[in-house]
Amino acid sequence: MDTVYKNSDEHTKSRPNRVNLTVPHSLLEVVDRNVNARLDDGESRDTANRAAFVMEMFKLGLRVHENKKKKDEGEVTLNDQLKMMSRNILISSFLAEAIFSLIKETLDMSKVQKSETYLANDFMMVLDERITGKLMQFFK
Repeated sequence: MDTVYKNSDEHTKSRPNRVNLTVPHSLLEVVDRNVNARLDDGESRDTANRAAFVMEMFKLGLRVHENKKKKDEGEVTLNDQLKMMSRNILISSFLAEAIFSLIKETLDMSKVQKSETYLANDFMMVLDERITGKLMQFFK
């Protein structure tokens, strides 16, 4: 909370970027514990004090907040991830079923041409329609 002064222009020139906060005693105890731990580790009072510790935690909190915002902007929802995984599983399932049917129906092995790929032109369209139908059943 910023303190309002009558002559704010003069005050901001002499003390720029100053913020006064009312802190609960329980938080102040935590800050003091951490400052004392740093002092016990050998830091000087110049670097291990309440203001320096609170500023360090504030910067860390802002960095975490900014990273969270960036992550949220480009994040794929869980539902979208499940749809993508389900789609891939269904494609694998339908292709395995198609291969099994081809092997099962091919009785004359002399008609099998190896190293060649023959798919009906509308196979992928039919496959896509089946997958879309299944996904609509899963994700209503």
